[in-house]
Amino acid sequence: MTMLRSLFLLLLVLAAAPLMAADGPWMGAKLRIIEKDELTKLAIENGLYVVEVTKGSPAETAGLEKGDVILSAGEKSLSTIEEFEEVLAKKRPGDAMNMGVRRDNGKVEPLIVTLGTRVRVAGEFDDDKRVQELRARIQAKKNEAADLEAELERRLEDLRSGKAKPETREKPEEPAKPDKPADPVKPVPADPTKLKVRLKAKLTTLETDEAKEKGLEGGVVVGSVESGGAAEKAGLKTGDVIYEAGGEKISGTGDFRAALAKLQGGDSLECKVLRGKEKVTVKIVVDPA
Repeated sequence: MTMLRSLFLLLLVLAAAPLMAADGPWMGAKLRIIEKDELTKLAIENGLYVVEVTKGSPAETAGLEKGDVILSAGEKSLSTIEEFEEVLAKKRPGDAMNMGVRRDNGKVEPLIVTLGTRVRVAGEFDDDKRVQELRARIQAKKNEAADLEAELERRLEDLRSGKAKPETREKPEEPAKPDKPADPVKPVPADPTKLKVRLKAKLTTLETDEAKEKGLEGGVVVGSVESGGAAEKAGLKTGDVIYEAGGEKISGTGDFRAALAKLQGGDSLECKVLRGKEKVTVKIVVDPA
């Protein structure tokens, strides 16, 4: 009966196969690795860049956008596509996956994606040679698996009926394991936001309401300027609002600090400044810390 039931189920699966085939867990986003120089520019240590988000996908529903950087998934930091696929492989459709995402504006946010299932209609792109080859290989493996299942069932039936006796195999002796060398001391990674330069000016984040009144998306306000410092030499004045630095928009002190963290003593940083109602450009040559 067990054999007949297995064959019946196999026939049902094969009969349903022409209609559709469901893939594993699916998020719906195209990713790429981030090169070392890009990581330095973004002031991050790792991540995967979101190149494209499929319309109507779980990724779009969760709020993932093109230009975002996925820093982690399922509590695992990501640097390669393979690492992301390892996390995804442990999930099932309908599972929630936690991710740490760096937005295009530099802010890091948690994101929860409820994974879905992508449905593929059988027969799609049947005229493509590579598709034909891959589907043939998949079918061959399915046939092999079915043959193995049938062989296993026959073996179990023989053992139950007494037609065959259990076979035992001697476990080979394991070779002696060499002494494990001491783990090398791993260097502590440098803090990407640790400043190596000084500005000698007190800065505060521009309030949202005040930014709207000034027609800006955000910025930092110069509160005070120390005598002889880089800020004073560049001509920064109390009340100035820096809304762009190094070609990047500044929404607060965190963004401006990230811009300074890329510099060495003697480097210059071009800033766009709102002074009263006039917009000016200021070039700051920073001092070493």
